[in-house]
Amino acid sequence: MVDIFHCSQLLAPEEDFMKHRSLYDRMIPVIFACILVSMATGSFWDLSISYALLNQESLPALLAAGYGSMPNYLLGVICGYLLIRRAKPSGPPLQYYGRVVFGGLVLAGCAFYGGYDTCHYITELPRGLAIGLGFGFAVLACLFAEWTLRDASDDAVARLLKILILIALGPTILTHLIKIPWARPRMRLLVSGMGQMVSFHPWYQPGLADKAQLIASGIPKDDLKSFPSGHTTAAATALSLYYIASASPLLRSRRYQFFFGGLCWTLLIALSRIVIGAHFLTDVTAAFAITFTIFVLGGKLYRADLLLSE
Repeated sequence: MVDIFHCSQLLAPEEDFMKHRSLYDRMIPVIFACILVSMATGSFWDLSISYALLNQESLPALLAAGYGSMPNYLLGVICGYLLIRRAKPSGPPLQYYGRVVFGGLVLAGCAFYGGYDTCHYITELPRGLAIGLGFGFAVLACLFAEWTLRDASDDAVARLLKILILIALGPTILTHLIKIPWARPRMRLLVSGMGQMVSFHPWYQPGLADKAQLIASGIPKDDLKSFPSGHTTAAATALSLYYIASASPLLRSRRYQFFFGGLCWTLLIALSRIVIGAHFLTDVTAAFAITFTIFVLGGKLYRADLLLSE
């Protein structure tokens, strides 16, 4: 006689997988549609929106400038930790120690620079304290990764690590490759004392013919790197919590809560960048589009759906 209860227990995970797979597949085009609407809106009203929201003295926006990129650094910390965690003492010594050393350097480097970078935006924060906070956040990230993935299989962790490395590196590299040649003036430059030297440039007009002359005149290079927003690109890597939760038997059922938590963080940081005059709506939208595209492609490329069953 067939054990109906046992069969239903076996089928339940598959049904849950299909239900959430369907939700995931529906969510992707909706988000891309929102990106297109936001880019279209900014194409017409970028400058008007920035003038309406501008508040360069906003304390929340200043704090967001300091810590908005932290998810990217902490993602690097987690990647370094997982490299160390996956190193097998029983394997070849060179491979084992190589992974441990490389993983340790990645972990420590991301922790250090995550704290150090904060000082560029929150100048009142002592550098030593900022770096100490960076390492403190790194410890919490490692503890979170260990607690979350303690029951995950080796195959799931290996698959997850590939996805996380792609999300940690891809958006940041692509954003900075675009920023420099695009040379879009920031809103804060337009409203500064040097604002009369430049004019508003829509996002679809890349490059400045007189860029070298403007820099020679005293305009900081960083004020000509508005498109796309590096902070928003980095903040959006918080979406990777979805994949971490997917690999965790403990948190798998809550992975969409982690996804929307990362999405809310991204939207707050994007808004703060407009408020403080660092970016326009199209800058932050394009930045989110970069990270979200790599988030989706990474999941497709490395079969993130298998995280739910490994």
